[in-house]
Amino acid sequence: MKILSWIVAISLLLVAGPAFAYLDPGTGSMLLQVILGGVAAVAVALKLFWYKIRAAIGLGKPAGTGDEKN
Repeated sequence: MKILSWIVAISLLLVAGPAFAYLDPGTGSMLLQVILGGVAAVAVALKLFWYKIRAAIGLGKPAGTGDEKN
């Protein structure tokens, strides 16, 4: 039954007719803002979790190097 529903869904997507929709010039700038916003969000997330990411892949400082101050 699952396979049949997938086949029906894919066939409905393939037989869709043309939309004849109008995309105004502001649409391109909106898409650019969405893409740049996503890149900025990923960059901020990486910056916030950078030390955890480095520790997870094994690039963190080894304990007891004497660099830390008490």
